[in-house]
Amino acid sequence: MFSTAFLLSAYGAPVDEARRLYREGSYEEAAEQARVVVKRSPRDGNGNFFLGASLYRLGRFDEALEPLKQAESRSVAEAAQLLAEYAIDRYMVDDAESHLDKWASILAKAKKDTPAEHAALSSRLVMLRNMLGRVEKIEIVDSIAVDSVRFFEAYRLSPQAGRILPGEALNSIGATAGAELSTGYMPENNSEILWSASDASGVFELYGAGILDDGTLDHPAALSGGLGEGGSAMYPFLMPDGMTLYFANDGENSLGGLDIFMTRRTDEGYFVPQNMGMPYNSPDNDFMLAIDEATGLGWWATDRNHIPGKVTVYVFMPSQMRVNADPDDPNLAAMARLSDISLMQNPETDYEALLASRLPEVKAGDSHGSASPRFALDMGNGKVYTSLSDFRKEAARSAMLEYLGAEVLLRRHLAAEEALREQYRRGDTGVASEILESERKTAEMRKRVAALRNSAVRLEF
Repeated sequence: MFSTAFLLSAYGAPVDEARRLYREGSYEEAAEQARVVVKRSPRDGNGNFFLGASLYRLGRFDEALEPLKQAESRSVAEAAQLLAEYAIDRYMVDDAESHLDKWASILAKAKKDTPAEHAALSSRLVMLRNMLGRVEKIEIVDSIAVDSVRFFEAYRLSPQAGRILPGEALNSIGATAGAELSTGYMPENNSEILWSASDASGVFELYGAGILDDGTLDHPAALSGGLGEGGSAMYPFLMPDGMTLYFANDGENSLGGLDIFMTRRTDEGYFVPQNMGMPYNSPDNDFMLAIDEATGLGWWATDRNHIPGKVTVYVFMPSQMRVNADPDDPNLAAMARLSDISLMQNPETDYEALLASRLPEVKAGDSHGSASPRFALDMGNGKVYTSLSDFRKEAARSAMLEYLGAEVLLRRHLAAEEALREQYRRGDTGVASEILESERKTAEMRKRVAALRNSAVRLEF
């Protein structure tokens, strides 16, 4: 006959193991351990929670719901939290409110404080309700699943719309040394550049600078106005009017992750950013909205469809005046989530023909709006390369980017060296040793620049 202690140990072990595996992120193994508990005791709150939560983390939502609801009915607070998150992510506002109330009730009965996460989800629910009340009825032309790292190459912008620059191009013109960079933007006239870079804590901020005749940046500086709203601000796009700025941030007015915002700049700074609402934004990351007035097409990217390693780029037709969907439309949530883009299309329009007629012609080596820094490189065979897209070999292109970056650093170093010489000419002989050290470094930098230039040519051929 088994003792009570033995029975408790035998029944408790799988739950404890499921708990440990779940906390470690081993969700498959945690689910298997939790199944043992649930099979033996179908109404066990902890067993159902770790089973449902593990399946939830694995993205197997349909399987996760039933055990999570069982755990919630057994007063497991974390189950109510996950169910509230699930409902918010699917725009099920009434269900989300019910689960949030249940969560608070469970905690109150246990005489526990309501955590900050409850207030954050409640705030998101309020924002979700407000956004669902004014879903813009835009016309979606196409949706494209693309690699998340080079997503901007799917933006087929006309020259009039300017260019989206990848991070390596920003590095090559000396945007922000040593910082992680996202994409930047340069208008058609190449007069300025906007980009975002992270600080030591990983928070991104928007920067801007004019571009001098030699291609270097004139007084790079952070944009004013607190555009990140307490979070990161990234992915800028400036309209041809030079004032309307689209960007993304994950600050206090974001529904979740990055949301797309719009602001306008003046001589004094920027107006308070306005959230673009739905369907542009979602509880996931939405970013890099670009509008091409020449083609009458707009673009933005999102990871709302949860495709591993990819994001979805939506192509749409911007309108001069915002028209919102009927709040009582039974398809409102589907339109807001873009779960069925046919709801945002005109059945009489041939969108394939529309794209063919409006998109700029794709040339060999063209990167669809991503920009290269300006240069003129004599390749020694009668050809002069003026763009990174001229290079056929990826290794040569990378060497060219290094060369351009090293050249910018050399110019800056020479300017600082000349400033030291000016100090010496004015009588400050104490800088003599600094000048000698600077000259030594100049020689090293010149050798590196020459080597990188030769490497680019050599690797191309």
